[in-house]
Amino acid sequence: MADRWDAIKERPLGRLLRGVVEALLLLSLKEGLRGVYLKGETPEGPLVLAMNHHSFYDGHLVWLLARRRGKPISLLVSEENLRAFPVLKLSGALEAGRVREALRRLQRGEWVALFPEGTMGYPGPLRPLRRGAGWLAAKAGVPLLPVASRVALRGYQHPDAFLLVGEPLPPEGDLEGALRGLLLELDEALKGTHPREVPQGFLEILRGRRSLEERVRPLVRLLRP
Repeated sequence: MADRWDAIKERPLGRLLRGVVEALLLLSLKEGLRGVYLKGETPEGPLVLAMNHHSFYDGHLVWLLARRRGKPISLLVSEENLRAFPVLKLSGALEAGRVREALRRLQRGEWVALFPEGTMGYPGPLRPLRRGAGWLAAKAGVPLLPVASRVALRGYQHPDAFLLVGEPLPPEGDLEGALRGLLLELDEALKGTHPREVPQGFLEILRGRRSLEERVRPLVRLLRP
């Protein structure tokens, strides 16, 4: 069942508000993170994107992945989380209970994303997954896309975000095994890389806030005798 935010989404006011919301999402990423780094590519076509959930920025990062590909995306979230900021529906947030609407959007060729662990947790091993992602993909006849995420404070003043995109899976595929393997691969890459370096194969897709020392370094060099 549609709500008033669905009704205004394509009206001039809705498009204006959506632009404001998405500008704020981008600003939040740039101000809060030093950078966002990606390894792997997202495929064309509709899909159900499933990512682990341990960070405030996870929803922002899902939105950024879709924006980079130029795909409309809907992130399934609890109704409770949307009550305070319902305007986020204009940029894709959708109540988790609106399954029929999620299926309609997939059938239109869009992406639907969710956090199959269900809730935000400590950034450790993958927790048991709920079955919603596979069920949704099966009903819509679209693939599952596992994505591993880590947001970590490493060698600089602000945290870095890393996204590792896996291979698309059929709806009946082993999402938990794939996502667990991606997280392990990502963690091993971060452990094996100096905290001030980017792991091999990761590309910067968003440049964020530099540390104070990075900002003053040119001045120090200029004043050095």
